[in-house]
Amino acid sequence: MEHCKNPLKNTCHSENIKLYIMVKGQKLPICNQCWIHLANSEEEW
Repeated sequence: MEHCKNPLKNTCHSENIKLYIMVKGQKLPICNQCWIHLANSEEEW
């Protein structure tokens, strides 16, 4: 099973994948908790 690969929090190992995002041509799995953080973040990546 794959785990979360949040580009802003590389210590997350949740397997509760909510969606995938494309970052620099790479498809990254994102968990529900990290997605909430990313969606509300003003970070550019």
